[in-house]
Amino acid sequence: MGVFDKILKDSETLFQNELALDYTFIPPKIQFRENQQAYIASCIKPLFNNRSGKNLLISGSPGIGKTVATRHVLKQLSDETEEISALYINCWKKNSAYKVLHEICSLLDIKFIESLTTEQLAKKVASALNKKPAVLCLDEIDKLDQPDILYTLSEDILKKSLILITNDRSWLSSLDPRIKSRLSLDLLEFQPYSLQEVQEILKQRINYAFYPRVFSLELLPHVAHAANQAKDVRTGLYLLKESALLAEAESSRSITQQHLDAALKKLENFQLRSQAEIPKDKQSLLEFIKQNPNKPSLELYKLYNPKSSYKTFQRKLQDLESAGVIRLEVRNDGPGKSTIVSLPLQETLDRF
Repeated sequence: MGVFDKILKDSETLFQNELALDYTFIPPKIQFRENQQAYIASCIKPLFNNRSGKNLLISGSPGIGKTVATRHVLKQLSDETEEISALYINCWKKNSAYKVLHEICSLLDIKFIESLTTEQLAKKVASALNKKPAVLCLDEIDKLDQPDILYTLSEDILKKSLILITNDRSWLSSLDPRIKSRLSLDLLEFQPYSLQEVQEILKQRINYAFYPRVFSLELLPHVAHAANQAKDVRTGLYLLKESALLAEAESSRSITQQHLDAALKKLENFQLRSQAEIPKDKQSLLEFIKQNPNKPSLELYKLYNPKSSYKTFQRKLQDLESAGVIRLEVRNDGPGKSTIVSLPLQETLDRF
């Protein structure tokens, strides 16, 4: 072997498909979510018989496959038939009734809508979607400022299946009873992956993303452990991509332990910056949690003694969980359920 054989040339790359490490990437096979995908498909199935399908609320913590599993089903639906419209909208980006309706028009290629009001857009959407059955998926539904649009969609679209996705377990309880009754939602909760499942998912992505021998599988347990600690597969995807970029920057033909250690450090710094961006009213709550970790949310609420209601307190906890700075774990200890509030164990990430 020559002295230059281990050096990556300017025209070369470690990536076979860099997009495979993006959280929006949909693999040909979604591992460990077969049962959930089958349930989603069963809600859609009546549309094939020109009947209305079921409306479904999918819940679960971030980074456990809710979106990718749902989008995989929608892709299979689009591949199967053109007789059913399959539309996906993220309400984090499209967080108002007008933006949602405008995005539907864009997806359906409806022209000349710029001057229309929300009500006029709703009529355009209903007219277009009623030409054939439709599946409409609204992801991050808890970020929607005006949930009344759900009543409009449910009322005006005749043969459809509405699929709503949320990280916020309490979102449904805060929904207007009139809208909730009209939607008549089935419920599907995704549970976190096990450590072994996380490792297999990341191994699949490694095979898609890198050329052979770029990433040693001896490093995989470290990445899987970090992702499992965060309860978020996206953490593992970040580490794989970042360690590869660091390796390329050094013209290395393979990813080493040193590259992974540097990626772990960058992840920790990124998380610390994210904490600094948290609003002041939640910063004080986060500091209180750090001083009182691993307590049930109700006990924490009583200790914190805020002026706000318990429901508002729960929403702040969920916002902190979405920011990745705390973990909420529902347990069935004793006679009823409790939600344990803990830190995401970031301090373990630099021990690899």
